[in-house]
Amino acid sequence: MHRRTFVQTLCLGGLATLSAPVVTFGQVRQPGRFVFVLLRGGVDGLAAVVPHGDPDYAATRGALALEVRNLVPLDDTFALAPGLASLRELWEADELAVLHALAIPYRTRSHFDGQAVLETGLDRPAGAADGWLNRVLQVLEGQRSAIAIAAGVPRSLAGPHDVQTWSPAQLGVVDEGYLARLAVLYRADTTLAGRFDLALRQESVVGEETTARGNAAGGATTALFEATARILTQDGAPNIAALEFSGWDTHANQGVADGALDRRLAQLAEGLLAFRTAMADTWAGTTVVVMTEFGRTARPNGTRGTDHGTAGAGFVLGTTLARAAVLADWPGLSNASLFDGRDLRPTLDTRTVLRAALAGTFDMTDTQLGRVFPGTAGSRDPLALMR
Repeated sequence: MHRRTFVQTLCLGGLATLSAPVVTFGQVRQPGRFVFVLLRGGVDGLAAVVPHGDPDYAATRGALALEVRNLVPLDDTFALAPGLASLRELWEADELAVLHALAIPYRTRSHFDGQAVLETGLDRPAGAADGWLNRVLQVLEGQRSAIAIAAGVPRSLAGPHDVQTWSPAQLGVVDEGYLARLAVLYRADTTLAGRFDLALRQESVVGEETTARGNAAGGATTALFEATARILTQDGAPNIAALEFSGWDTHANQGVADGALDRRLAQLAEGLLAFRTAMADTWAGTTVVVMTEFGRTARPNGTRGTDHGTAGAGFVLGTTLARAAVLADWPGLSNASLFDGRDLRPTLDTRTVLRAALAGTFDMTDTQLGRVFPGTAGSRDPLALMR
């Protein structure tokens, strides 16, 4: 051991792998990288991607309607929220696709059910023990591996294929003697020995400064994206990563430009751009998908927020996109157009987007994609999303 400290170490990640053998950075991995970002809580898609060109937008959104002068226009109908303004750089580079009126295939306003459907890739909350990302690992050919940037394994990665987890943990100063004694204990156990070594190696890869910011308020989003990039740019790194961020449940005081939600969107945009920068040459061939379990009500509630809804917005980023585009079969915001008289009507299935993104990243066949998302069928990319 040559470290003075074990501050902000990766024990939560390196030691929390599922079943032997441990996946290491020494494998020859499949071409392409895929990153799934789950925003838990239900993001207000009408606040993130604003349909300012819809004639019913201002009247429907009321106090939550954003002024056009604060928006970042994408086309005559849609614009990015002020907090997402920096993503315009990706749009101009043909590395950003925006999905709207997007929803899971099951109608629910329950966080638990919505996240279960999104993460299992099914059309109902129950029916599979494994997640769709784990099934991707099961059907891909060649060496492949995945890492969850989370304290535990998210449902999307749960399943029989081995995965790693990592998250920053503040353990304080630990001297080398303690680490040496701890190493003896772990190495006496054939199951845990590899996990302990992997934790130490990952700590070196990510670095203490990054993980320290990952524990600091305000810097966590960018720090976690940067940590993910450092892991994915190592030789033989994982093909797949899953990140998650909570706190998107905006029942009260949601705000407008520079409000509470807009500031969170700004942190997300900053993190995504930091990830792109940190990936450097490895950004080529990388696809990032950002989704949430459902959107929110079209109209504000009595506490200047929004309640659980149905359709919302999502994003796909990367060099594998066919072009910059807003992909939406837009249903409109008139009273007659709203789903259940309150929500943006869903016209695009999350699984359609995920199938297209996976096919474009890993060149997966329709048969493989059918195993990942049971019950889906059709062309590989009906959206013409990917190259």
